[in-house]
Amino acid sequence: MVLVMKERYFSESFLVKLREKYFRERQWKKLRKFKRVAILGIDLQKYFLNEGSKAFLPSSKEFIEHLREFYDNINAPIIFTRHHDENNLMEFWWGSKLEKESEFFDIVDDLKPFSDYILDKTSYSAFYKTNLGELLKNLKVETIVITGVMTHLCCETTAREAFIRGFRVIFPVDGTLTQNRALHEGTIRAIAHGFAVTPLLEEVKEWLLSE
Repeated sequence: MVLVMKERYFSESFLVKLREKYFRERQWKKLRKFKRVAILGIDLQKYFLNEGSKAFLPSSKEFIEHLREFYDNINAPIIFTRHHDENNLMEFWWGSKLEKESEFFDIVDDLKPFSDYILDKTSYSAFYKTNLGELLKNLKVETIVITGVMTHLCCETTAREAFIRGFRVIFPVDGTLTQNRALHEGTIRAIAHGFAVTPLLEEVKEWLLSE
């Protein structure tokens, strides 16, 4: 089977099916008591979400609107990251470079107003050479909700490191976006097994807004 590298896959039917396959109710019940939460918005930049960029993700329009609904009136700090390359291995791997001076570097206009903090990073992990760990400690965060792009790269890497650092991790099945459904499901399958609980964003928001 030939893998379609980029496809418009972000649909309710696909995402609900992922939730049904990989959501672990027992782990969700255990985690719900840890309500000192921060939301991470990983690399919600024009580079990935603006149609004029070579890295544009086809499901961006649906994804942006979905996140807007989640972020609106959420009862938790929202921390965004912005990626740029800095003569490192990522630039070598991808053969291209995203610079701070690029017109696509900044957060997309529809989501930027929701940010309480914006951190710049240079690697897949939002913790690497940033003050994210210190910020979370100062905010007394217990649980991290991962949203952003791309599911199988920066989002997954950050989720794994968060777990290793002692945070509870929520990785909503509809909270991240990547190039295609195969890459997206691959991450959800792996992350749900040993690192994070995988509900829908709607369930996370109901939990955060509950007493």
